[in-house]
Amino acid sequence: MPIDAREQERRRTLIAEHYAAENDHDLDRIMDTFADDAVMHYNHQPFEGDEGIRGVHTLIGMSASPGSFSGLRAVIDAEHYTDEETVVEGRMRGKHSNEFLGFAPTERDVELPFVAFYRFDNNGKLSSERIVMNLAPLQP
Repeated sequence: MPIDAREQERRRTLIAEHYAAENDHDLDRIMDTFADDAVMHYNHQPFEGDEGIRGVHTLIGMSASPGSFSGLRAVIDAEHYTDEETVVEGRMRGKHSNEFLGFAPTERDVELPFVAFYRFDNNGKLSSERIVMNLAPLQP
């Protein structure tokens, strides 16, 4: 069944809170947007539960701890709604200041385009986050 305007607005609000927490680098608030049994996939690599999801957000630089990127900010360019998912087209911007998934730090400001697919449980928590990100800008 297609979603109605009310469901679309509910999802938009949930996505906005998730991105606001990420851009504030507030790891506890980020984790509050996830269900207890949530799974996050980053470029097809799964991160499960609190420890896995916390770990990858810390690695990237979306916490108070130093990560692979500094001054990190996620930008939403467009949102799309399917019956099951919310799809976000966006960009992650920041300085590549530490090693990231085998890429040596470039010390450059980078912009990494991504597409993210979100599913929510009945309590308004993220049950699934799948991100496909273009890492080509990290090449030397």
